Amino acid sequence: MQAAAPIAGQVVHRWRAYLVHMLGTALVTVMACGAVNLGLDAAGIFGAPGVAGINRIKPYLDHHRELSRWQAARRVCAPAGIFGNSRAEIGFDPEHPGFVALGGAFNHAIPGTSVATSSRQMHWLIEAGCAPHTVVLGLEFFDFLGGTAVDESNALIGAPHIDLAAVAETLLSLSALRDSLATLALQRSAHPAGITERGFNPLLNYTAEVRQSGHHALFKQRATENLKNWSNKPKRLHTSTGDPSSDQVALQVFLQQAGGSATSVHILIYPYHAQIRLMIKRLGLSSLFNEWKSSVVATAKRASTKQLTIQVWDFSGISPQTLELIPAAGDRQTQLQHYWEAGHFKKALGDQMLDQVLGDGHAGFGKALQLSTLDAWLAQDEARVRALANEESPLVLEVNRLFNKH
Repeated sequence: MQAAAPIAGQVVHRWRAYLVHMLGTALVTVMACGAVNLGLDAAGIFGAPGVAGINRIKPYLDHHRELSRWQAARRVCAPAGIFGNSRAEIGFDPEHPGFVALGGAFNHAIPGTSVATSSRQMHWLIEAGCAPHTVVLGLEFFDFLGGTAVDESNALIGAPHIDLAAVAETLLSLSALRDSLATLALQRSAHPAGITERGFNPLLNYTAEVRQSGHHALFKQRATENLKNWSNKPKRLHTSTGDPSSDQVALQVFLQQAGGSATSVHILIYPYHAQIRLMIKRLGLSSLFNEWKSSVVATAKRASTKQLTIQVWDFSGISPQTLELIPAAGDRQTQLQHYWEAGHFKKALGDQMLDQVLGDGHAGFGKALQLSTLDAWLAQDEARVRALANEESPLVLEVNRLFNKH
């Protein structure tokens, strides 16, 4: 019985040593993974140096997107800014020569967001002392459609910051390790699904998607989704009570904020492919589309000052660019020059838009909207859409099939 005590003590000691060893090993492993995740900085929120072949290209993540974009924007503190949704994020290159001549730009655009997000971003930039002097704002008609009421709670949201939850999720979690491994693999990809240090997502990974499915499938899938979404929205721009919508108010606030530091603001109406223009007509939204353009021009006019020039550009008109032929079903070889699908345009088309906006205004694509000539332009544009709708073209037939199945 006396010998049992030392034996029991030895067992307890061994278990204690084992547990301490296991705990120490686990702690060292977690810390090592955290160090690796910090060095690779997949989300780009810690500002780790980008090393070619290791972490220069950041993966396009669907989490911590706003925090990641803000941290990068704050570090770059560019004199020019691009704002909007996924169309702007994918189409507008902040390293376009026009932006380089201005001292550089940052692409703040985030998919699925509206002007309200752009307004908050502008507020954060002002508070950080990084308000841009030149602004390019992409506007989405379908955000304004439906007349969503103002949500006062969104106006007071402060800039995203790195808190303990963000640290744990980006450094000490399995998902963080997975993102780090994805970062390493991305450096060797021919068509990486990545985002640049200046917030630009060229959507290069869709090159492989086109080779697998073809542009026709991408156009058809997105058109089907859009038709469902747009059909369910009320056909109005104001709220049900007739008040200005959240997007109308957000645009006014954005322009007021920009006026505190910017000298020029370029509002760009996206270059919807002609397929979308035909869908707008079939949905009975043409008059609202024109009313929306008039409203945007009037808002820009009211916000303009001697110190701030605001120009509205319409790139949605029927043109050789927006009429780019959609490849036939089964064609997986053709890579379009201007579009991924009807709403998301490529950098090549975005460059043409920026050539017009940041150049001398004579690039031949897009229309600078003025109140004095707006009605004539809208009538001319509508006539072109009607003429296109009366043609027996593959595009018109495809849109007809889409609506017949809806």
